[in-house]
Amino acid sequence: MFVARLSRRLIGAALALAAGFLVAAPAQAKLPAAVVAKLDHRLAGVMTPPRFAGAGGPIDPAPLKGKLIFTIPLSTAIPFCAVVDRQLGVDAKRLGLRSEIWQNSAQLAQWAQGFTAAGQHKAALVNVFCGLDPNAVAPQVRATLAAHIPVVAAHSYAQGQPQFPGLSGVVYGAYIPAARLEADWVIRQTQGTADALVITAPGVANSPFIQQAIAGQFHKYCPACKVRFLGVNPPDWATKIGPQVQSAILADPKLNYIIPIYDGMVQFVMPPIISTGAGGRVKIASFNATPAVLDMMRTGNVVTFDVGEDPIWLAGAILDQDMRVLLHKKLVADDMAGLRAFTKANVTAAGVPAKFATGYGNAAAAGYAKLWGLH
Repeated sequence: MFVARLSRRLIGAALALAAGFLVAAPAQAKLPAAVVAKLDHRLAGVMTPPRFAGAGGPIDPAPLKGKLIFTIPLSTAIPFCAVVDRQLGVDAKRLGLRSEIWQNSAQLAQWAQGFTAAGQHKAALVNVFCGLDPNAVAPQVRATLAAHIPVVAAHSYAQGQPQFPGLSGVVYGAYIPAARLEADWVIRQTQGTADALVITAPGVANSPFIQQAIAGQFHKYCPACKVRFLGVNPPDWATKIGPQVQSAILADPKLNYIIPIYDGMVQFVMPPIISTGAGGRVKIASFNATPAVLDMMRTGNVVTFDVGEDPIWLAGAILDQDMRVLLHKKLVADDMAGLRAFTKANVTAAGVPAKFATGYGNAAAAGYAKLWGLH
């Protein structure tokens, strides 16, 4: 599970915190009391640092000393990927393993060269990481597996997404739990009167599954809410998001929320909200907890919710799964990092200014150290 079950005491404390940021229900609230209670409970559970729940048993990394874990991310220019990459290196060094991150700028030829380098450097295992779809490098993945080098898809798939055949292991991105939380927040904040525009990226393999999760959550808890989807692929974010958001705001005076499924889109959503003077009614809820977006939340009133994955937990989950593959141990099913949601009420926990890997606590670091026998 992406967040462990809270004890009754912690739930009570989290609900108390939630009362500070959830809008008070108006007399004509459209949400049934049972739905309000369910959403409040779900949201309260992610307002504090996630509790670590290592799904796998202890392992002994000693036989793997000196082995090379080779990681090919979507791009080393993505700040979140870079933070996790660095933590992979820190963890690997503590365990006596070697870690190499293939530098690239999201070019197919560079990814292919990375697989060649992995073979030349005698990698014990290759991670396809941080949104890089194994299908995009299918010939290289097949060749690597045929050479008896395991390949793990790390933070590339959403739960339920079809996987490349023959992969040695998977660590999921927490895309689906985060998507449901975004919908929960919007439903609760609007008291069931959401008129939402969801911006997706159809060319990104996990985007349709995120869209499905958001749509399903609205259908489950607020079928009367109005939800529309706008697809804009990453190369077009800078040129197409702004004009289309502006058109949506002007065409619909009741539009009250925009949900960019990745918060890298937020920088292009903000200008049309400001230029149209719609900041009082149109708010933003998103995913990734990028520091720049958290700073927008802290200093303004348009971004109201941004849920992020614990980068330390994610790095630990990837290395833990890698070692289980290499040691021929049972893999952790549905493995993913814990989540924490940030709102105006708790955003300073991420730092002032905000920083990656801040505000999540140290439970994951301590948990993996215990699983790996580190003291």
